[in-house]
Amino acid sequence: HNQCLIMCTPGVPSELKDMMRNGIVPLLANSVKDNHTQIEKYQVFGMGESAVQRLMVEAYPDWPSEIELGFRAAFPMLEVKLTVRNKVGASMLAAWKLKVKATLGNHIVSSGSLSLADVVVNLLISNNKKLSLAESCTGGLIASKVTSVAGSSQVFEAGIVSYSNEIKHSVLGVSKDTLKKEGAVSESVVLEMAKGVLALSGSDYAIAVSGVAGPGGGTKEKPVGTCWIAWGTKDALKAKCLFIPVGREQFQQFISSAALDLIRRDILGVEDAPLYFSKNNRK
Repeated sequence: HNQCLIMCTPGVPSELKDMMRNGIVPLLANSVKDNHTQIEKYQVFGMGESAVQRLMVEAYPDWPSEIELGFRAAFPMLEVKLTVRNKVGASMLAAWKLKVKATLGNHIVSSGSLSLADVVVNLLISNNKKLSLAESCTGGLIASKVTSVAGSSQVFEAGIVSYSNEIKHSVLGVSKDTLKKEGAVSESVVLEMAKGVLALSGSDYAIAVSGVAGPGGGTKEKPVGTCWIAWGTKDALKAKCLFIPVGREQFQQFISSAALDLIRRDILGVEDAPLYFSKNNRK
């Protein structure tokens, strides 16, 4: 129409992806002369879109117009995208990629489109390590994310959903006294859960979570959104309390992603604390 090529595609994701990959993209690549379009993507966890935008604007008031800075939020992840469409932008891209990486630091989970679970599984494989999980408030969601990744069978040993206190005690070996004195949502309990699943599985790394997902069940001391996470190896287990006062599904998604992010950081030897520790900390 008026010398413009119009292509209409189906909305079914699998059909659309196939058409884009095998038809539309090759057609456009062959038809557009002097095409310099490049897109660089970074998957970020633990920083919101507004926070990243503000950080980038403050850090780089001279951000070049030749590089388009874009964001796509898909809670709890944020995709940061750099797009160039001409020779000038293409020549500047490498230098500005380095600036973005330096600014966002270890909150960048991956370059491209790899998920947190993809990254963790790949790190475990490359380091010849194995992981086990003891979940309560996430109900197996962490295990689901891990096992959705091809090759996870090489590194994933066990996932135990210990929802009741009885199972925490009888399967994971959490002390009844600890459960009675501290309550299921406590530092002591998640540490014992992690130790228990490590003993059962013989894995190198463990994650344990116990929290109040809501909408009911909260108390003044432990309101809805409170969660304790334990992670690490048997000789170096750590624990942290996070407060994520959102809906039940969002709470589970965030906690599951945070748990995987903490293991990612542990394997990589990252020592600096993520920003979400200070933003969502109750302890």
